[in-house]
Amino acid sequence: MVNKLFRSFASTEAKIKYLSKTLGRNLEKEKAFPLLLHYNYHGVIKARCELLKDKVKHFEFEDVFPLTDEQFCIAYDISMEELERKKTDRSQKQEKDILWVYVPAI
Repeated sequence: MVNKLFRSFASTEAKIKYLSKTLGRNLEKEKAFPLLLHYNYHGVIKARCELLKDKVKHFEFEDVFPLTDEQFCIAYDISMEELERKKTDRSQKQEKDILWVYVPAI
């Protein structure tokens, strides 16, 4: 239970940091917050935002995250291969790596 709690906390923190700091979005003003934290960080949030942030001037999370991969690719003219590459791109910290920042040495 404790491992699941910490993984959830680390995942939630990673999502919030990415959306607010990296994308510069004010989460208090987002219609879908906090429900958008339900989506997978690497599979949905980061992959789709990274593909869209240079392509589209502004997008609403509630319009992008609920789409299936196929719907997303069609709606934004992105190839499925490009989306899959972004999903597996872990150049930044993985969610589980963030956990170790908060766990004191025993």
